[in-house]
Amino acid sequence: MDISYIEKLEKLLNFYKYSTKLAEALGVSRMSIVNWRDGASISEENRLKIDYLYYQYIFLPEIENKKDEIENYIKKITSRNYSDLISSIDFIEEIAKYNSFGSLEVETDINNKEFENIIEGEYINKDIQKRKILEANNLYNLTKIVISDTLKDNIKLSVETIKNWHLSLFLGIREDAGKFSTKIRKIKDTNLTLTHPDDIEEELQYWIKNYKNISNIYDIAKAHEHFELIHPFGDGNGRIGRLIIAHQAIKLKLLPPFINKTNKALYYATLHKAQTSGNVLPLSWFLCRAIEDMERNI
Repeated sequence: MDISYIEKLEKLLNFYKYSTKLAEALGVSRMSIVNWRDGASISEENRLKIDYLYYQYIFLPEIENKKDEIENYIKKITSRNYSDLISSIDFIEEIAKYNSFGSLEVETDINNKEFENIIEGEYINKDIQKRKILEANNLYNLTKIVISDTLKDNIKLSVETIKNWHLSLFLGIREDAGKFSTKIRKIKDTNLTLTHPDDIEEELQYWIKNYKNISNIYDIAKAHEHFELIHPFGDGNGRIGRLIIAHQAIKLKLLPPFINKTNKALYYATLHKAQTSGNVLPLSWFLCRAIEDMERNI
């Protein structure tokens, strides 16, 4: 999987057949592709686009042909018991830090130094926006509470629980914190159909009923792709969804997956695959890889 962007472009060109079609898919000019192949630098935004298309059309079809290998890997990771590790108060704080920073990094432009300065209450540069400070503190503190309460078995996942998490996440940031969206939502660059605002409450009740007793990583993957299709809030659906993943993983005595900017494209590609095909094997595999990433970081 660790190949250069030149190699990824070559594979994508082979898939799309024409450079004009690849350029259209990437939202760039054909000359940009020519220049990249000649060694020109590629912006972070365009690297993400290349990664996403590569994972979606080249990498995922390849790993789907290795079903037995993937299932064995998932079994190996999920057979581990991380109870002693995650029950340590020091590790709770470390897990909360990595989990919340990674989740923010997926959707915002915060960097690690800014995040650590904010949560540690150190000097904040004047140019750091108030929203960024609140987003970081709110998510970090909420994540610590969720991890701690999950370990104490004090959380009963419900519609009200999810709304309260959203309220805590956006307290002081959005007027609709803790409230379902009343508008039609769209996910950028997809044709996914999200739950109509009039049906959010009922669909989320159905979601709770289906996933209140998850028993394996496949259940977590299925619950996540379904929750993101409901998309109940005006903002923060990804962060709430990944917080639910953390809660569910700990209930299974697993580390929460470390989802961040580094594996963002693969996360989105496997999530989209699950949402459009119903096949949660690649997303389950991704979550296991991200669990190993968390273990390496803490």
